Amino acid sequence: MRSLLSSAEWFSNCGGWRPRHDLSKLRQGIVAGMLNEQDEYGMTALSLATSSRWKEGVEELLRAGAETGLRYFRTGETALHIAVQRRDEPIIVALVEAGAEPDAANHWGLTPRVLLTRSGLPPLFDRVPPREIRLPAPRIQNAEHLADHYHPRFQIPDREERETLQVGQAVDLYVYGPKSEMKQDSVKVRITARRGRRPRVCYTATLETPIECTHLIAGTTTVEFGPEHVASVYMPSPRR
Repeated sequence: MRSLLSSAEWFSNCGGWRPRHDLSKLRQGIVAGMLNEQDEYGMTALSLATSSRWKEGVEELLRAGAETGLRYFRTGETALHIAVQRRDEPIIVALVEAGAEPDAANHWGLTPRVLLTRSGLPPLFDRVPPREIRLPAPRIQNAEHLADHYHPRFQIPDREERETLQVGQAVDLYVYGPKSEMKQDSVKVRITARRGRRPRVCYTATLETPIECTHLIAGTTTVEFGPEHVASVYMPSPRR
């Protein structure tokens, strides 16, 4: 049965500007099945508890089986990256004991193991054999998140317009992923299919930007996205 605890309350209890760090609410959310939910930026309760140094919350989430490999969409960082960057040794140890991967790279190719060697902390990963470093898959970025960081460089149509796009329209998606220069690609796509109702609309589109000019996986010809990912509209929305 779903808890009366909202997603906003679930996340804000664990991290943010003024986290409550209420263990009873944390347990309530765990029972309700919210353990591995990600917010619009990809942060989980585990990531937020780690970033706010809530050791008791981290331990409670790990006991409940929280996934340690879920990533912050913008950087590709896991909770272990965050713990190492904060030099939080007790949380680092707790995460590693729960199976967190020291060799999981972010979008820049940096792993918690590499970051730890630069931190001056003890060699906390010595008992974990090194593994092959793999970069996370590219992700289409959230339009509002892009606007927060780059406005007024990006033209961001309002949400209502992005929910009413139609087949045939061309839009810009901004894709972030593994490439040496680590820039966000502006990828032009043209919508070929639309399904769902506002605000839960999903679009299928074909790439018009050459694949070699993007971070997308070689051979990609189509992508799926929601209105939250549209940063620029090339053609005006049809009149209703």
